Amino acid sequence: MSATDAPTRPSEAPTEDTVAELRRARQQIAALEQLLEVHEQASIEQASRLEQSNRELDQFAYVASHDLKAPLRGIANLAQWLEEDLGDKVSGESREHLTLLRGRVDRMEALIEGILAYSRAGRVREDAECVDTGKLIAAVVDLLAPPANVTIAVQPRLPSLVTERMPLQQVFMNLIGNAIKHCRNASPTVTVAAEETGDMVHFSVADNGPGIAPQFHERIWQIFQTLAPRDEIEGTGIGLSVVRKLVETRGGRAWVESQVGQGSTFHFTWPLRPRTNP
Repeated sequence: MSATDAPTRPSEAPTEDTVAELRRARQQIAALEQLLEVHEQASIEQASRLEQSNRELDQFAYVASHDLKAPLRGIANLAQWLEEDLGDKVSGESREHLTLLRGRVDRMEALIEGILAYSRAGRVREDAECVDTGKLIAAVVDLLAPPANVTIAVQPRLPSLVTERMPLQQVFMNLIGNAIKHCRNASPTVTVAAEETGDMVHFSVADNGPGIAPQFHERIWQIFQTLAPRDEIEGTGIGLSVVRKLVETRGGRAWVESQVGQGSTFHFTWPLRPRTNP
């Protein structure tokens, strides 16, 4: 008898235990699929509620900002009208008081804008695009319009990133603007540099200003914290908080290196391209 003519062995019929095991396995798979579907639906609903909550928060922040700034503008206008109407009758001291009043109004408006920017920093996202950081920094410097005695030195051939343009621009606006504002040197110099490190870019903004004592290196990143009195250097104490929040929500980190009398270098890292879970 050839091999092809050999009788085949009949397959064994499944036992009751095997059938029961298969039935239990199918039931467990069906239960897991149903549980996964429930979790997926819950995630979709949670994302929808979060998006709605963010929209409502943005609307509230906008309305609150508008309603808070309206009376401030009225106070500023009233101070200006008083000064114009009284003319030469306003004493030197009264004129100083009116100027101080308008300065306080400007500070409050800046504070409201800063709080609004901080509330939006980690939540609002934009579409990523190719950003030439060299051109971006040049645009930032144009917007800041530094005094003629300020030198802005930018490293040539800065890298291009695939990222959100406005958050990165806001980071550079705050860091370069702070360097210009706080540098009390007769010839202020701000140097911007960058270096690719793996999938990140390490940026630095250095100045030849008064420097920051080591014990304040973390404090300056906290909201509403300033080292110089606001009457000496106008500021809200929010800018660096916004910088760190923008950087960290994009997967980077921000820090400072400085010594008193030796200037300051602010560092931050930023991804070359968007991360899936920043």
